[in-house]
Amino acid sequence: MKVINCIIVEDEPYAIDILSDFISKVPFINLTETFTNPIEALLYLKESATDLIFLDINMPELSGIDLIKMLPKNIEVIITSAFSEFALAGFENNVLDYLLKPFAFDRFLQASQKALDKLLLLASNKPAPVVDLQPKPDSFYLKTDHGKIVRINFEDIIYIEGLKNYCSVFTENERHISLVSMKTLAETLPQEDFARTHKSYIIALKRIKAIDGNMVIFDKIKEKIPIGVTYRDGFFSLLNNKMFR
Repeated sequence: MKVINCIIVEDEPYAIDILSDFISKVPFINLTETFTNPIEALLYLKESATDLIFLDINMPELSGIDLIKMLPKNIEVIITSAFSEFALAGFENNVLDYLLKPFAFDRFLQASQKALDKLLLLASNKPAPVVDLQPKPDSFYLKTDHGKIVRINFEDIIYIEGLKNYCSVFTENERHISLVSMKTLAETLPQEDFARTHKSYIIALKRIKAIDGNMVIFDKIKEKIPIGVTYRDGFFSLLNNKMFR
């Protein structure tokens, strides 16, 4: 049996309790986590395989609709809201279903079955045609070592350094330290704009001023970044695609 891994993003604890109880009664749904903060949910999704989100609309810091626009394309969304006026915006963003609170278990089960049918269809390599009109993201949220959540624009990044237990994201004026992995950051960044030059470094290509031997020189900072033997060929191959001769 196909099992759907899901999370709940909802700022009302009693609503989380109701959804959790409903989910426990459906054998093909597995609840992996619940969140009252949508930004923390977004960070979780970067690290964990998730098929489905039960998502509220009215939440502090970030609305449900704004969160949908930042989600990976392979995650289905069922909105749970007390307000019917957000339904159009939800379906314009390709949500799977819209549950209007308060809803009964049979209506919840109907939406859950729809999620199962959609995921089975995708697994059979016969996906329903979807036109993706969403703009590419230009930033991401990072939880720092002090627990603060900051938004970082891709264009502000100069380089990222990975150490044993944490990563540092360097911009012109700031350094953000986080426990997030280099692998996760590499997958988050647009591949056409960033490159891995070393096991410990990812750099922004547009920030390169010059390359001197095996060192990258930037235009705004004094630090130089090494080009490792393992990454040298891939780095220069990517650079050649942007080079005039």
